[in-house]
Amino acid sequence: MADISDLDKDLLERLTGENPDRQVTRVEGSRWGRLILPAPDEVNRRPDEGLRVLCIGSWTLGLLAFETLLLLEKDSPEGVKLVGLLTDDPLDVDAKISLKKRFWRYYEEAEREEYEWGLLHRALSMGIPCYTGEVKIQAFREILGEWAPEAIVVAAFGQVIDETIIDFPAYGIYNVHPSDLLHCHGAGPQPWEDLIERKASSARVTLHRVSPTIDDGDIVGQSPSINVRLPDDSVSDDVRMIGEKVLVPVGPMVRELALALMDKKATGGKGSLDSLDFERIFGPDFKSKLMEPLDPVKRGHILPLLYDEEQYTV
Repeated sequence: MADISDLDKDLLERLTGENPDRQVTRVEGSRWGRLILPAPDEVNRRPDEGLRVLCIGSWTLGLLAFETLLLLEKDSPEGVKLVGLLTDDPLDVDAKISLKKRFWRYYEEAEREEYEWGLLHRALSMGIPCYTGEVKIQAFREILGEWAPEAIVVAAFGQVIDETIIDFPAYGIYNVHPSDLLHCHGAGPQPWEDLIERKASSARVTLHRVSPTIDDGDIVGQSPSINVRLPDDSVSDDVRMIGEKVLVPVGPMVRELALALMDKKATGGKGSLDSLDFERIFGPDFKSKLMEPLDPVKRGHILPLLYDEEQYTV
């Protein structure tokens, strides 16, 4: 492991230390990252049936999407099955994942390790294979073929997803983006910086189908409005605090997406979803919570979810 950073090496040692039968390998053609396979005893925990879903994501947004799908799999093992996790490798110095533009730049390297650890640890412990390298290479296309997802959920990922991946799943590929794309706000890697620059009072989470152009696919649905102002109605410049607040509706939205896809498969439907009415799944109490002002005291409350899954609830 001489070719990697100390933190990257530490992460891999933590993962294999949990279970020495896990396999960590370089993938031919990828300039960074690895394929990490769970141990045989972990794989034995996987369900045999259900809609085959690949989760592509990183950071807290990716974790929320991934945990939501895991909980749904637990509740309905015959309805959905997670077949893989494709995630960023923010510790690899060679990774081309827009580190200097995205939310990663607000976190020290040790924090980045905890975020990556949270996702990889959770996936591997549940018997789910993980890949952290390049996607526009033949080797990953072969991995994708082995995983054979019928649907893909994307939530914070640093690489452009090409048409080979987009066209693969029979029931579509969907991205959870934390900005109001319907009104052309916040596309790209800096949605919360856009809120600050516009001095916006509210935001929304958008679910859209993935296209070759970043954050430009057809919109499937949006969350209710989310207040991003401080108690005195002033504008905050704390990107991390704003980001955590905007992510509050992500879990229920991903769950509704997965349930709709499960129903589509069960009833013999074909193709991607055109629209989802997310407004109806949020009751007045939840919507009221979304409209509460930012709370600086609670800043950072999502981070513990990365390594204490018992705290997670949708």
